[in-house]
Amino acid sequence: MQHIKNNILLIALSTIIFCSASCGKNYDNAAAAVTAAIIAIEQHDMQKLWNMLGPEAQSFYNSLGEKQRRSGRGALEREVNIIKTFRSLRNDYKIREDKENREIINITWNAGQQFRVVMIKDGDAYKIKDGESVKNMLSAIAYEKNAKEDY
Repeated sequence: MQHIKNNILLIALSTIIFCSASCGKNYDNAAAAVTAAIIAIEQHDMQKLWNMLGPEAQSFYNSLGEKQRRSGRGALEREVNIIKTFRSLRNDYKIREDKENREIINITWNAGQQFRVVMIKDGDAYKIKDGESVKNMLSAIAYEKNAKEDY
C-alpha cells in the first residue's frame, strides 16, 4: 500500500514540475514569443494568448470587449474564432526579426506582403505590445476568415 502511495505522490509531483516548467515559459527572444503566440492562436489557447499580451494590448481588448458586452479575453477570442483556416509557416510565410530593432518582428508572406508585430520586454518575458500588433499577426496567419457578425 505504501508503494502505491509513493507512486501516486511521484506522479503528482512530476506533473506539477512539468506544468510549471512548460505552462509559464518565458521566451528569450521576441521571434520565439511570436511563434509561441501563433501556436496559441492555432490551438485556440486563449489563456496562454491572453498572458502573452502586454498591458497596452490587454487594455485595447478590454475596451473592445466593453463595446461588445464581453470580456477583453472574449473580444480576443472572437477575433481568433473568425479565422477559418490558417496559413502554414512552412509554406506561406516567414517570421523574422527587424535588423535594426529586435523587438519588431516581421511576418512576411511568400508573395511579399509584410505584417509588423511589435513586442515589449515585460520582466523576463516578451509580450505583444498593442492591439495593432495582435491584429497584424492575426491577418498574417489567417488564410480564410468567416464572415464577421457585427452587433
